[in-house]
Amino acid sequence: MTIEDPPGNAAASVPHGRAVATRRGSAAAWSISAEPGYLRAELFNRHTAEETKKFLEAVLAAALGFRRPYVLICVRNSAPIFTVERYGFSSYLDLAFESRYKIALVADTIELRIAHQYIATMARIRGVRLRAFASETEAVFWLTYWDNSSASPDPV
Repeated sequence: MTIEDPPGNAAASVPHGRAVATRRGSAAAWSISAEPGYLRAELFNRHTAEETKKFLEAVLAAALGFRRPYVLICVRNSAPIFTVERYGFSSYLDLAFESRYKIALVADTIELRIAHQYIATMARIRGVRLRAFASETEAVFWLTYWDNSSASPDPV
């Protein structure tokens, strides 16, 4: 099931496809789908904090629309962003904490994984269940099968 095909009218207002901002001739793009037990969101060619913000708004709308508290975010072919407050990171962490979301981040480069580890550290300090992973398989296992009441395994 994809964003263009939401259940009923639940996610009809979810932005999809391409971000407005462009860089070097290509715009950031994303896809979001409701998988069994979790929401899968992929971000491609992201270069700016504004593109990140638009993507996270789409992910939030889809998570609410599809009623999926477990979210897998895969970032591919994108620049790492360490200045996370430029896209309002704290407000997303607050919402994730209040709503008890469980979020797994996966990156395709070591630089992105380092940025994701930084985000995961900030999230843990605030009590948010967010972890960074090197592989999608490990991330999906943690999201869907790991006992939420016990300590989580160390991410790779």
